[in-house]
Amino acid sequence: MSSVGYLGFIPVAPGTAASAVAVLVYALVPPLQQPAVLAPVIAVAFVLGGVSTGVVLRRGGAKDPSHVVCDEVVGQWIALLSVVYVGRWDLMLLAFTLFRLFDVWKPPPVSFFDRRPGPWNVMMDDVAAGIYANLAGHLCLFLFWG
Repeated sequence: MSSVGYLGFIPVAPGTAASAVAVLVYALVPPLQQPAVLAPVIAVAFVLGGVSTGVVLRRGGAKDPSHVVCDEVVGQWIALLSVVYVGRWDLMLLAFTLFRLFDVWKPPPVSFFDRRPGPWNVMMDDVAAGIYANLAGHLCLFLFWG
């Protein structure tokens, strides 16, 4: 679960790969584009991701192992959550780009969660990055594309 079907074991940029697959699933599964469907899916993925990440962390290793990418999927889906721009390609592109930017840049509170150990902090840094990406993406679409 935590490596999302072995996506986490891709040798180069597994987090980016997981984010791209999350966008692709969103694009190809139209019901996921509806906020009433995506929001509960995010909640379930968050809980399952936190639990599975806890198992990985208890087995030892890094504070946030690179093969754990379920957090990227959750954060990316949060970035895509919309009631206004449902299923639009420009939202998908912006959400992907902005989520990766905020996930790498780690402005507060993303950095707050990133510095702390534990499975829920692993999940929360991407939740925070997803919220930033969501807000920034919606603002960009509103201001520049209407």
